[in-house]
Amino acid sequence: MIKKNTTVSLEGRGNVTLRPIDYVTHGGEGAIYRKDKHVIKLYLDPKKMATGGQIEKIKLLARTFNHPSIVAPQGLVFADTGETIGFYMPFVEGEALPPLFTNDRTQRGFTNQSAIILADKMRDVMKHAHAGKALLIDGNELNWLADIRRVTDPIPYIIDVDSWQIDRFKASVIMPSIRDWQSGEFSEETDWFAWGIVTFNLFTGIHPYKGGLDGYKPGELERRMKDNASVFQPNIRLNQAVRDFSNIPGPLLDWYQATFAQGIRTAPPSPQQSGAPQLRIGKTLRMVTTTTGGLVYRKLFSLPDQDIISVWPSGVVRTRGGDLYDVSSKKKFATTTGDRVAVVGRPEGWLLVELKQNKPAWRFITKTGIETCLELPLVSTGVFRSGERLFVTTESELIEVVLHHFTKPVLGFGSRWQILGQATTWYQGVGVSNVLGATHLIIPFGDQAVAMVRVLELDTLTVVNATAGHRFAEIITLSKQGDYEAFRLSFDKAYLSYTITKRAVDGAEQNLTILPKGVVATIETDGQLEIAVPQNNVSRVVSDKDLSTAFRVNRIGDQVVYLHEGALWSLSMT
Repeated sequence: MIKKNTTVSLEGRGNVTLRPIDYVTHGGEGAIYRKDKHVIKLYLDPKKMATGGQIEKIKLLARTFNHPSIVAPQGLVFADTGETIGFYMPFVEGEALPPLFTNDRTQRGFTNQSAIILADKMRDVMKHAHAGKALLIDGNELNWLADIRRVTDPIPYIIDVDSWQIDRFKASVIMPSIRDWQSGEFSEETDWFAWGIVTFNLFTGIHPYKGGLDGYKPGELERRMKDNASVFQPNIRLNQAVRDFSNIPGPLLDWYQATFAQGIRTAPPSPQQSGAPQLRIGKTLRMVTTTTGGLVYRKLFSLPDQDIISVWPSGVVRTRGGDLYDVSSKKKFATTTGDRVAVVGRPEGWLLVELKQNKPAWRFITKTGIETCLELPLVSTGVFRSGERLFVTTESELIEVVLHHFTKPVLGFGSRWQILGQATTWYQGVGVSNVLGATHLIIPFGDQAVAMVRVLELDTLTVVNATAGHRFAEIITLSKQGDYEAFRLSFDKAYLSYTITKRAVDGAEQNLTILPKGVVATIETDGQLEIAVPQNNVSRVVSDKDLSTAFRVNRIGDQVVYLHEGALWSLSMT
């Protein structure tokens, strides 16, 4: 990582100055920086680039691929000595795919039709790469990005193009979870197999060789892939959170079944191709318990003509049409049109912010219905909510937003914390920053504090989802082998130390809520509600046959609530 402003030369573009805050991330070979419309990869060992044929490969990729969704090298990068130290690519807006595998994606408007469009465009990218005589080899869910700012027309991007196999340049690195273990060498067919694994996850939320299956232990992914022991087996056990296979277009569903259950290797049909499937199979469900009467379910709020898709701790819900309702009074008080919305409660009303064309729009609405549009005099890179606190981010700072009441409401700035903005990803109540392999969690706590917690256990892993609340965080990671794990951290009062546990999970899905007093409620398995107090090392499982992983858990104040079939329900113990 560069320690000070450094001038480098981009082939065909001229000189640019890289600053330490331009750092984004790092890989095994180099560090990644963003400068305006370019992403720059600087090799940790430039001599390896010069002697390994990588310069020739970069030039070959640059002149071969000019597809808008292929983030290919555009030219070399030189030090002021003239030494070749890296290459540059176009910058694209996008996120890795695991969050789009989860059911929470619906809160962002990402529908099954969005998945169809995205998967079809990914198929076109694959076809273009193959037409250029290249193989992606490692087209895993982290090497695909998606721009879903226009959620009805998402755009895919493929990255890590410099690792592709092309001409005399061979590739050998591949995530085991997308590898075709039945093929002895890489080919277009193994590329399509990997595409199938990733897009099946996109449609259903599960890897096609996961779920419970008699005769196989959890984690025996390679063995199941070799045995064609897929989710299409009649005795498969899947949670109800897994999206129904009937959402997959018929011809593509038949291709998935032939590929994963029969070992047939062909190019897939277009996901846009309609038609009834020949396969007559649906999602197979197995409840894990037959216990009854353990929980009380009470409908809090529903509307006859609109589904509720989001809920905030302040007691506000949002409908699919963008209307905001106060749950206690059941009154509509605002309408939103932005891509993402955050609402926090204040004694006089609600402060809300929504992203419109990637720019935040702020409003304050009193409980009597008086609405004021607000301005925040700052160019920010994003908005972050933690409980009832709102922050904005810049390239170098996390800044708390405060609401002042004079003759009219006015937004102002509270405390500021130094961050590497481009190296930080924000999740629910927590930011994750990784600087050359050193992972830190950024967690607001109390009324005014923010903790920066170094977590060595996450250093070699990629974080794909995270949630944090009162002295607790759950972090979902993906390893280079394709294994998903959930790390649970319980912090002391000052966030100076923590205890940590981990367990294997099927994917990036999280279905938990953290109450203000530190109680954590989780539905991870059909029929089971886990109630835990991590600070006291206390945990209890309540069984109820009516409990489903399809219930999306949240909270209002200190009450556990959930969303199901467009309605808001409360969940309590008998």
